[in-house]
Amino acid sequence: MKQKIRNLLIVFSDLAFVFVFVWFFLSIFTHGQIVWVDVVNMFAFYIFVLLIPFALVGIFYRVRRLQFVSLFALGLFLFTFGNSLTPKQKSIPSSTDALRVMTYNMLVYNFDASAVADVIYEEGADIVFLQETSFAMADFLRWDMIDAYPYQTHSPSDIPSGLSVISKYPFEIIDYDLGDFWVGAPILLDVTWNGQTVHAVNFHLDPTSFEVIARPNRAYEVAETREEHARRLVEFLQTHPGPAILAGDVNDVSLNDPYILLVNAGLQDIWVEAGFGLGHTFPGHKKIGSVSVPEWLVRIDYIFVTPEWEVLSATLAGTDGASDHRAVTAALRLRK
Repeated sequence: MKQKIRNLLIVFSDLAFVFVFVWFFLSIFTHGQIVWVDVVNMFAFYIFVLLIPFALVGIFYRVRRLQFVSLFALGLFLFTFGNSLTPKQKSIPSSTDALRVMTYNMLVYNFDASAVADVIYEEGADIVFLQETSFAMADFLRWDMIDAYPYQTHSPSDIPSGLSVISKYPFEIIDYDLGDFWVGAPILLDVTWNGQTVHAVNFHLDPTSFEVIARPNRAYEVAETREEHARRLVEFLQTHPGPAILAGDVNDVSLNDPYILLVNAGLQDIWVEAGFGLGHTFPGHKKIGSVSVPEWLVRIDYIFVTPEWEVLSATLAGTDGASDHRAVTAALRLRK
């Protein structure tokens, strides 16, 4: 009986490692263009963590091949997540030298405007990129936060397509067409800061819901739309040189094409540059639809900056108790 249990555990361990290696190398070469690979990519950290019991089987039963592939899997884990788990110490200069920016999906069904304001005030950001702005939230921002953020633009909606930007610095709207089929039309601005013009883009990409996953054709459409939108953002940067900040709800992870297209175009992910830890921003609720899930499973909210910026810090904000996202904040300084 013990021998049968041993053999069964070893077989399961072999299969687990084969699955992970097949997934990982498909991910590298397809960047999530295969539906199931895209879904697994969202939970890559946990896939590696789930290998720990199978690695222990190799150690306990002294199976050399399992011990070898466990070390190989550890190498892949460090390759994928090692940078985020490395502390990054940088000195933050005075407020006149650093620009603090924040991205925050408030959740359109969040009716606690004062709690949202508390999160924003606590972070003290100079420019705040907001997604899922409802009409009620836009009114609150206009009237109750106008003293702290005198420069505002809003495209509110009572479905999850509303967007806003509030700023301590003046800006002008950029007349540029990023095309259709976004979750709300992106907001493009030229912000005047310390005598410098800074391009700022607030955007929201299509989500991957359980309903989307259940329909492979629809899942491909969503993935292709996000990829196309990432290309359009790159084209915008090519036609608008200079320091830029792109922030929003990407609804995707760093192993998939939209993220890869943006960083390959030269953008810096502020969390990779100066964050510590996994930086998970979603979900803040214990249910997605009718499905119960743990909180804070994935990182899908991002701030990207062009190479002109030095990223001094990247942090997660506290939660307001109602939104299903955490805000992300960064301190930036222009390189000399």
